[in-house]
Amino acid sequence: MLLSNKVALVTGAGQGIGATLARALADAGASVIVNDINHGKADEVAHAIAAAGGRAVAQHSDISTFGGADAAVQAAIDAYGRIDILVNNAGILRDRMSYNMTESEWDQVIAVCLKGTFACARAAIREMRRIGEGGRIINIASRSGLRGSIGQANYAAAKAGVLGLTRTLCQEVSKFGITVNAISPRAVTDMTNSIPEHVRKKKDASWADTSVVRRGTPEQIAPAVVYLASGEAEWITGQVIGIGGDKLSLWSHPKEVAEAFIFGGWSVENMREMFRASVASELQSVGNKD
Repeated sequence: MLLSNKVALVTGAGQGIGATLARALADAGASVIVNDINHGKADEVAHAIAAAGGRAVAQHSDISTFGGADAAVQAAIDAYGRIDILVNNAGILRDRMSYNMTESEWDQVIAVCLKGTFACARAAIREMRRIGEGGRIINIASRSGLRGSIGQANYAAAKAGVLGLTRTLCQEVSKFGITVNAISPRAVTDMTNSIPEHVRKKKDASWADTSVVRRGTPEQIAPAVVYLASGEAEWITGQVIGIGGDKLSLWSHPKEVAEAFIFGGWSVENMREMFRASVASELQSVGNKD
């Protein structure tokens, strides 16, 4: 199978996308560490994988700490002698408008979604380097981090950080044969169901008149993760790939879209004239299109 003799760690794998990814990796031949702080759910997923003929061990540490992340990676070493694949899936929502958000709501989301992603990557990379046979790190991102999302300042900031982390790590570890990519999924899960219905409808409005299924299931996310985890994807790194329903997409890297120079540097007056000219040009362009 595609992932025979590989060992994968999936964080936040007790339910939703994480559980589905753990099962898909096992179906592809990987031995899987099912990490989740919910002991019962992690155990249930691991038992289900084993009952289906796969190999899995449940692990319950809190990956938002370096110690917890180290313990999750160590569980892979203890059970199977190595780690080849890390899927940083663990995440939480604490949605609230920015002006009402509490310090705890901010800190919790940053700790799990951003610090946890870094902590697990740090621990996994150390072991992958020691083994010397490369590796695959797949970070679960979000459109909130790509485009922003009202009521999710904490989550959007964390997921935007995951994108910067993905691009940085891929540069640091490519020489070791380790790839680092991000997946931006669009799937209905228990976590997304916590988003108010009127907000979801507003976000989906642009797709209302199309036949394309925009928001799919966790099972439709899995093929992208399994492929990126395989040896066939050794040439793909530093990328952000969107998948959900019928749609697969590749996101661009941030880049400058315009530039201007003034010898000696810019003043407020220079900038005022430049922006006024830019706005006038943009309005003229819109008018010509109409």
